[in-house]
Amino acid sequence: MEIQYSPPKVEVVITLGFDDDSEKALQIAWKVAQKILDEYGVWVEVLPVHVWIHDPVGFGIPDLPRIEVNGKVVAIGRVPDEEEFIDIILSRVFTREKPEQDIYALAAIQKNTPVFEEGAGILYI
Repeated sequence: MEIQYSPPKVEVVITLGFDDDSEKALQIAWKVAQKILDEYGVWVEVLPVHVWIHDPVGFGIPDLPRIEVNGKVVAIGRVPDEEEFIDIILSRVFTREKPEQDIYALAAIQKNTPVFEEGAGILYI
C-alpha cells in the first residue's frame, strides 16, 4: 500500500513590471520557494503576472512589484529580502484570504416610477 503525502501549499502571486525590482522579486521568490520546500516541506507555488505584456505603457508603475501570499497583499513597490520573504510565507501557510470582489449596487424602484424609459434594463422588485 502506497502512502501519498500532500505537503502544505502556499500560493505567491507576483505582479511584475518591466523593471529591475520586479525581476529581483521573482528571482528571490523562486529561490525562497526551493529553500522552504527543502527545509520545511512546504510547497510554494510562485505565479508571476506580467503587467507589461498586457499594458506596454505601464513600464514604470511605482506600485510594482506587488506580492500576494495566499490572497493577502504583503508588499507593494518593494522587494522583501530572503529572510523577510521566508517569514512572510511561513506565517501564511495555513491561512487564505478571500479574494477581493467587486461590489455592485442594486437600485430598486417602484414599478410605475417614470425615472427611466421603458426597456432601459431596470430590475423591478
